[in-house]
Amino acid sequence: MIYDVDIVAVPEQAVLCLRERGPLKDIGRRTSRLRELAAQAGLAPAGAPAARFYGDEEGPEPDYDVCLPVTLRPDGSVPDRVEEARGELIPLHHVLQATHVGPHDAMQDAWRAVREAAAALGYTQSGPATEVYVTGGGSGAGPASYVTLVRLPYAR
Repeated sequence: MIYDVDIVAVPEQAVLCLRERGPLKDIGRRTSRLRELAAQAGLAPAGAPAARFYGDEEGPEPDYDVCLPVTLRPDGSVPDRVEEARGELIPLHHVLQATHVGPHDAMQDAWRAVREAAAALGYTQSGPATEVYVTGGGSGAGPASYVTLVRLPYAR
């Protein structure tokens, strides 16, 4: 499959995150847990869930966060911790982005496209690679209709 790769500014975003090593099949379970914790803390979800990868996402036990964007508290803050989750304010940053439509286990070409675009531009990765699950299993859509944004933050 051929992917268009765009440079995108990702706005500042408050998130709750769970980080641990484990199989990628746990993303759905972790996302559900984050939704519970956000509700418990009085934080409303404010966007699509995402996974941020620290190192090789292909191994049997990759190191990754599952993040849920949330609204800020009335004082403009995000809590440091909500039980096992941590709060974080991700600053505005730029990424190389491709949009993948289809099953989550078939995103290799999308990742290849953003990495090749980075190399062609002379950019290096400047943070965790991210998948934003715009439409996924929790939406009721089948895997062929999943929409995932593949994002690679970069530095020149």
